[in-house]
Amino acid sequence: MAYGTNMCSTVAAAVEAVLAAAGGADEEILVLDELIAQAEARLVERVGAFDASEAWRADGAYSFACWMRARTDMTRTGSLRLGKLAGLLRKMPLTEAAVREGKLSVTKARLLAAVINERTEELFLEQEAFLVDQIQGLSSDDAKVALAYWKRLADQSGPDPSDPTKNWARVSQGFDGRWHLEGNLDQVSGAVLKATLDAITDKLHREGRFGGLEGSGNTASRRTAEAVIEMCHRSTGKNPDQPTVNPDIIVVVPLHALTEEVPDPFDPPVIIDAGPIELRDVLRFMLIGGSVSTLTVDDAGRPLNLGRKRRLANRAQWIARTVTDRGCVIPGCDRPAMWTKLHHQKWWKRDNGPTDIANLPAVCDFHHHLIHDKGWDIERLDDGTWRLIRPDGTRVDPPRYPGNGPPPRRPPR
Repeated sequence: MAYGTNMCSTVAAAVEAVLAAAGGADEEILVLDELIAQAEARLVERVGAFDASEAWRADGAYSFACWMRARTDMTRTGSLRLGKLAGLLRKMPLTEAAVREGKLSVTKARLLAAVINERTEELFLEQEAFLVDQIQGLSSDDAKVALAYWKRLADQSGPDPSDPTKNWARVSQGFDGRWHLEGNLDQVSGAVLKATLDAITDKLHREGRFGGLEGSGNTASRRTAEAVIEMCHRSTGKNPDQPTVNPDIIVVVPLHALTEEVPDPFDPPVIIDAGPIELRDVLRFMLIGGSVSTLTVDDAGRPLNLGRKRRLANRAQWIARTVTDRGCVIPGCDRPAMWTKLHHQKWWKRDNGPTDIANLPAVCDFHHHLIHDKGWDIERLDDGTWRLIRPDGTRVDPPRYPGNGPPPRRPPR
């Protein structure tokens, strides 16, 4: 394997030369990530050809995975996944071509491959060009959600994630005396539970209940556990029918979902912070979720403005911003809507800014602190997106994927 060692040394030297020309650690990381992505694409391509030819038999291996595991640090599971993906790509010509041309990452190709089974394969091949095109503009996380929804629509004979009859929960005590809580809920029931626990967690946080939790002890799972216990205490109190929190659960239904017969997997009805929901489940959600909030709008459909009459945004404005922003508007930030507050872009005191919806982007606590206390600022661009400005006035380059926000608008089909 001396030739391999020498070749790797040559490649390593070339990489170091590229890094030497980079402008700093941030650029070096992005360059390395791009090199890894390109190398991974070439690897999958070569593995596909190598595995198809069964050249690994020449070394006495019984499979490609066996051959790979014996010659690299890759685990058996990793070798099997690599071989499976390479094999599937041979049956996905448009996806394979997009990976080869550098238009699609291997990560997204793997997500596409995951939606294929004996019930969805035919429809996938019919819509492969559409799917490849759509996920190019999405982050991998957003692509995963959209493709999972597409698979649910395509695989009508498969398990129904919205079927409440499949719900289950279990509370059991282990040998060590500690109790274990586990369960599996449909989307609507799970969204209601999560929103309730989130609301209780937020109230406990504002009451200072987590002040004693420091460092590694102040985790999301620990806070959720505290909220579960608090929910039990409240349900057994004097007035169990009078909850002390009102969870905000918002369902957004695009107009086309009500007017078109064929659902759009990339712009479905969604429960904010919980993901896509089928239209048939929206009514059931309203029955389980409780109260329904409405927005006061003008003739153009814009939520009512409050001007200088009131400093704090009202509930209708917060809901409106939750629908439009879906979370913190700072490019690249993934903090969900419930972790945000409405920020006066033109400050209330400094700039005499109005409490109008156009002046109230949703911003998480971290970025709100940067803006108000650290000298950072934001500006709205012509396309409706936002840009972060450093204290020295320089603009932060926009990330590849913006983070939160509704799906991009596409022309009618």
